[in-house]
Amino acid sequence: MEPIKKVFLVLGLSVLLGIFILGCLATLEDRRFVYIAPTIKRNTAINTQVTLSTVKNGSRDTIILWYNIPSYLRSYVKYSKTKKCENVRSNCVLSMDNSDLHKSSVVIFTHSSLPGFPPTKSKSQIWMFNSLENKAYTQRPSPAWKNKFDWIMSYRRDADVSRPYGKIIRPDKSIERNYSEVFRQKTKFGVWMSGHCPVPSRRKEYIEKLQKYIDIDTFGACGKKKCGTRTVFKNDCLKNLAREYKFYFSFENNICRDYSTEKVFSIYKYDFNLSIIPVINGPPQASEYLPKGTFLSTLDYTSPESLAKKLKEIGSSESLYTQYLKEKDKYSSPDEPEIFRQAICNACQKLDQMGGETVSPKPDVMDIYKTEC
Repeated sequence: MEPIKKVFLVLGLSVLLGIFILGCLATLEDRRFVYIAPTIKRNTAINTQVTLSTVKNGSRDTIILWYNIPSYLRSYVKYSKTKKCENVRSNCVLSMDNSDLHKSSVVIFTHSSLPGFPPTKSKSQIWMFNSLENKAYTQRPSPAWKNKFDWIMSYRRDADVSRPYGKIIRPDKSIERNYSEVFRQKTKFGVWMSGHCPVPSRRKEYIEKLQKYIDIDTFGACGKKKCGTRTVFKNDCLKNLAREYKFYFSFENNICRDYSTEKVFSIYKYDFNLSIIPVINGPPQASEYLPKGTFLSTLDYTSPESLAKKLKEIGSSESLYTQYLKEKDKYSSPDEPEIFRQAICNACQKLDQMGGETVSPKPDVMDIYKTEC
């Protein structure tokens, strides 16, 4: 073949090869959010989305970005990948990749990891302020964030997207025990665990007043005893203590609307199988979501002495004590990853229901605590 023909042939093949490569890249870009990689990996765009519902008739994805997601939530995101949202029309996708900012319908910012200045907000985008802390421990956004947030994610039931520490449910099967044997094995009265003091609720002072009338062993930084190896949810320690103690003092650091944490919800978990009765220090609304006859609250008694008298009455009677325990064993609470998944699904459903309506920004997200902490 003549040299000039060879040159044209090579050039022609190069052009065809270039067109083919560009076409492949364009196709991959179009499908970026449709195909989900089996693993989640930060800073790798194609691997950071978790499908929370099925793809429906090729519809476009609704992307929710968790900006600067806290490291402890990454495992929750992985769990969310395993189950689909119910009653959600769109293909709802949860992203951990900050580069998806301008492609997202909703962007979640956590109070403790807010950038000093907000990034550029896209038109019609919803920004959500996330805090599971009460007012005393929520970090207030700087003035630069004023009028930037449209929704609030909080443990509060009246939040735009509620994400409580737990939720009481009735499992398909109740726990079965030999309640007489359980009562017989309980040789100690009350136990309290805490790693932070002092706190706004002044829980340590209340415990010290109760100790004048009943025996309460205290564990943790605020107490006098240690509980061995500490795990993320303290289940190992809690399981050991629940065998020999009758009452667990699930005292919160602050008495605020709907503020009940894992301190009380852990006692109800089916998998933990804890045979102990919780005593709480609030909030007043607890009776609206904790089952009657499964706990006692300091708010129902005029003084520590009157509460101690009631605890003595229950703790000294097998029939009264096991009545509380049997009632508690009818209920359970989902694990934290499932609560997280449900909250994200609720956000997806809320978007579906909006139907493209605009949302007015909140001048100050801290207003949620304006009348009640």
